[in-house]
Amino acid sequence: MRALLLLLLTATLSAAGLKVGDPAPATRPESMLQGEAVKEFKKGEIYVFECWASWCGPCVASIPHLNELHQKLAKKGIVITGVNVWEAERDAASAQRAKDFLKGQGEKMSYRVAIGGKAFIKDWLEAAGVNGIPHAFVVSEGKIAWAGHPAELTAELLGDILTGTPLTGNPLAVDTPARPKKAAPKVAVADAEIAKAQEKLDALSKAMARKDWAAAKKALPEAAGVLPPEERKDLIEMIEAQIAFANGDPTKAFAQIEKAGMEDFDDAETMNELAWELVTNASYTKFLNLPLAEKFAVQAVKLTKETHPDKLDTLARVRWLQGRKVEALEWQGKAVGAAATDPRMQKLLQKTLDAMRKGELPKATTPEEDDNK
Repeated sequence: MRALLLLLLTATLSAAGLKVGDPAPATRPESMLQGEAVKEFKKGEIYVFECWASWCGPCVASIPHLNELHQKLAKKGIVITGVNVWEAERDAASAQRAKDFLKGQGEKMSYRVAIGGKAFIKDWLEAAGVNGIPHAFVVSEGKIAWAGHPAELTAELLGDILTGTPLTGNPLAVDTPARPKKAAPKVAVADAEIAKAQEKLDALSKAMARKDWAAAKKALPEAAGVLPPEERKDLIEMIEAQIAFANGDPTKAFAQIEKAGMEDFDDAETMNELAWELVTNASYTKFLNLPLAEKFAVQAVKLTKETHPDKLDTLARVRWLQGRKVEALEWQGKAVGAAATDPRMQKLLQKTLDAMRKGELPKATTPEEDDNK
């Protein structure tokens, strides 16, 4: 599965940073497919971001449950957004598949639906060390109040988060007869099986987040066993590569990254993303693989016909690290010129060019980070 392979570029080699009680990330889904975007977290409301993909069987199985919650609780201050991840952000064809899937669901998927985008994936899923979907984040008062499998979300649980008291019997109660609060959600057999499968995946994810490589190796067979054969093979290869990487052997990890890259060799954005990560991500720079970074960076520039400043900037950085500083200056100069219509980007790229002329390679930053300096 390409989504699993591309997770090699995430923070799974380090402990998860985003957890319950932390402020919710400022990043929002990239675009809306249905309903209004959540621009701010309002007091007195709770927000559910449920991460899904159309290729994910457990995600599809969770839709009726989420739809029921939405229909019962939307007027009570519960805002549910299904966020498509590891799919629609890849390319136009994948985005269309997600749109077609949503259209086919009709009223069965009546809550808000969005495309997450790479920034959302990074700041939410990757930051939380999440390797599997479906996965839901519940936000209350601007903080992560709960996270887990959406099958575990109930009206009672959401009510407790919202009010601090059981939902049944308070002013926000669902319009149904009062009933005893259950310790756990009532789920169908299929949902129970999904939950068990997710537990196995979660055990692996938690072991990886703790950097407990022995536990991860032990949990891997059961976690892989819940997946179809092809995805099972991908997961095993990916986790084995990460464990080897953590133990000082980057060979398998770089092989996996190259494999993932070659599957999208005609995608300029993927090429640039991979090259940039290889030369800026601290996890990879300690085992700097310049031939692989060069392969992807050159392809990104070629595909965009030397017109995209971010691709030119990446190639300039690669050339500098290769010791080809004259070429690096030339590429960086082209990057500055190509950013003429984007003043913020041009300003940042010019700073890099000025530093290079002084014999220095500045730390990689985004225009947003540069604005905050």
